[in-house]
Amino acid sequence: MAKTTYDRALNMLAFRARSVSELRRQLLRKGEPAPDVEAAIMRLLEQRLLNDEDFARQFARVKLTGAGASKYKIVQELGRKGIAKPLVEEALASLKESDGLDAAENIHRVAEKKWKTLAKLDEQTAKRRLYAFLARRGFNPDEIRGAMSTVGVASDD
Repeated sequence: MAKTTYDRALNMLAFRARSVSELRRQLLRKGEPAPDVEAAIMRLLEQRLLNDEDFARQFARVKLTGAGASKYKIVQELGRKGIAKPLVEEALASLKESDGLDAAENIHRVAEKKWKTLAKLDEQTAKRRLYAFLARRGFNPDEIRGAMSTVGVASDD
């Protein structure tokens, strides 16, 4: 029996949460007819199985707590997944309010954790690696210098 577009969409959502835009793009790429894709997405939205607000909040929570990503990086990644910037800002604000997760304060936690793993290296190498690590997470130079000073490291840029 052939799988319907709706079934394929459900399977994709069972694997991991997705934004409306991301799900649409992937279904179309798999060759599903556009009218069927739109019908499946509408049905999923009505059933509340697809929700960009919840997706943005979950994605931001994982990126803040797990990967230690910056607000800039989260906005960028969610933008690529089709989430509008105001929705991302709202998700980050709700995380700060409900869970006490603040994207701006995240860098200090991440820097401290990483600095401990660099303890065996000479100070110059450790500083350079910490700076590069934080830069890859999307933090800007001013944020990085501030975080390095809070963990007791003076940056030498």
